[in-house]
Amino acid sequence: MTEEIASTPGWVEQRLDEVFAGLPPSAGPARTEYGACLGRRKAPAAPSDMLGSEFNGCRSALRHTLAGLGLEDGALAQLDQQLEALEAEIAEDS
Repeated sequence: MTEEIASTPGWVEQRLDEVFAGLPPSAGPARTEYGACLGRRKAPAAPSDMLGSEFNGCRSALRHTLAGLGLEDGALAQLDQQLEALEAEIAEDS
């Protein structure tokens, strides 16, 4: 018997690299944790009826961490928009 493990589609890692490319290297661990959180929150092999909102806790934790690293509000707002769009794509791709 195989067990379904929650994970994100393979293309997500590349997109995360693109989104985080302009951030300081100190954001790397937060990016890794955010990606892991996305995988934990996504229902395995099931379409989402939440339109990406199941990932809000991941983004909130990331914002908190990045704010603690001194990332400016404008950069956080832009990042938030990009990640919200990515999360919706993940939910749609499921």
